[in-house]
Amino acid sequence: MTFMRFTSGISDAVTAREAADDACRQVAAQLSGGSCDLACLFVSPAYRATWPDLLAFIHERLRPRTLIGCSGSGIIGGAQEFEWVPAVSILAAHLPEVRLFPFAVTPKELADSSPGGFWVDKIGASPEARTAFVLLADPYTCQTPKLIAELNATYRARPIIGGLVSGGTSPGEHLLFLNTTVHRDGAVGVAMAGNITMDTVVSQGCRPVGRPYVVTKAEEQAVLELGGRQALAVLHDVLSALSPGDRQLAQRGSIFAGVAMSEMRQRFGSGDFLIRNIVGIDPELGALAIAEGAEVGQTIQFQLRDPATSRQELRRLLQQQLTPHPLPPAGCLLFNCAGRGKSLYGAAHQDVRLIQTVSGKLPIGGLFCNGEIGPAHGTNFLHGYTASLALFRPLHISAHQPAASVAHGEAPRRP
Repeated sequence: MTFMRFTSGISDAVTAREAADDACRQVAAQLSGGSCDLACLFVSPAYRATWPDLLAFIHERLRPRTLIGCSGSGIIGGAQEFEWVPAVSILAAHLPEVRLFPFAVTPKELADSSPGGFWVDKIGASPEARTAFVLLADPYTCQTPKLIAELNATYRARPIIGGLVSGGTSPGEHLLFLNTTVHRDGAVGVAMAGNITMDTVVSQGCRPVGRPYVVTKAEEQAVLELGGRQALAVLHDVLSALSPGDRQLAQRGSIFAGVAMSEMRQRFGSGDFLIRNIVGIDPELGALAIAEGAEVGQTIQFQLRDPATSRQELRRLLQQQLTPHPLPPAGCLLFNCAGRGKSLYGAAHQDVRLIQTVSGKLPIGGLFCNGEIGPAHGTNFLHGYTASLALFRPLHISAHQPAASVAHGEAPRRP
């Protein structure tokens, strides 16, 4: 009898071939002869010129049934986070009794798509199946909110985890991998069904300040009035009431707008908001420009982000997710905001090592993103400034399932 097994490998070797070879060697050794059903590949943009040749090399070494991945400004594997340096990370899995449905969607297809039959035909998975999705999208060419909304409608909000590719500065600079093909636009994904469950944690690392306000006047991205007052005046009052330490955080750019995910709440707290950048102000109109905007009738509460809140929330949400399960997770995918990492904590490897401290030394792969995808309150959203992660387990546990059918590998960091 064979069991679900995840393994991970990461390397920061100088050349792409060395890094890929090193990561493949770690993964292959830990698979212990088991087949590689799914390989999740994350690579630094520094290696951009060497693909797709290295895809063929990785396929030859691991022979994955499905390969999905992308490039990123920061690469995550094992207990390490490599930001803006060359690195390759592979999370590989042996997944008996699991069906995989890989798919790619072009910008044109997405422009013409609609919920329902289009996506069933594109992906091949039934809406009635207990699917879980991994989704990677190019921020320049993919209408990601539309894509997520249509998958929500088609697959009844089955969980989606993933992110927007990072590291490029213009269209065509990001890489998306699906099997042996390199895509430079659109999105790639894989749906999983069968003996697998994907538990998710979306940690936004922000705490509400002030009180909630209803948007009473708005135009596109501009919020003009909150609770019948100029939005800028409301923000000024909130900032004035902060402690000196919190005012310093806000002055350093750690103040955000939280847009309520649901209005069907009497009270709002942490985790009830989509965190959005305040991208501009208009002193003459007293307006705030908020990324992706807000509509009249929606609730907004301003948010502060700080390292302590980020750590505490991630730890708390992980513990809540882990407590009810008899087995530890077999593997983890982590899609971390590019605004976290060293720029938030002042040191590397903080989120990934906290995950391993709470969850055990499980195999992890992932990257730093320009936006993170994950479910909240039963609906999938595109988030900002989050740690969005998936914990994989078998759906049906055999009586003979080992207590920890996992393995982990990690290359030492070069001095």
